[in-house]
Amino acid sequence: MGSINVRVPDDQKKQIEETAEKENYPSPSEWVREAIREKLKRETKLYPKEVERILEVWEKEKKGELETTPADEVWENLGIKE
Repeated sequence: MGSINVRVPDDQKKQIEETAEKENYPSPSEWVREAIREKLKRETKLYPKEVERILEVWEKEKKGELETTPADEVWENLGIKE
């Protein structure tokens, strides 16, 4: 297992230690590892959906099924002058 050293402000360190203890983590390090796992899980869940959406738009565009609105019409609908 690799390691990463991270410096955090004293108040965050204290909060991590207190939260880890309150939530019955074996150590503050395990709490941090769990936080990192959750962040990575959220990030990787979003990415495939975005790729799927981009591919769907690309396929529609290729088939000529993509309806677009001219920029000047978009500006007008938004009430913005170029």
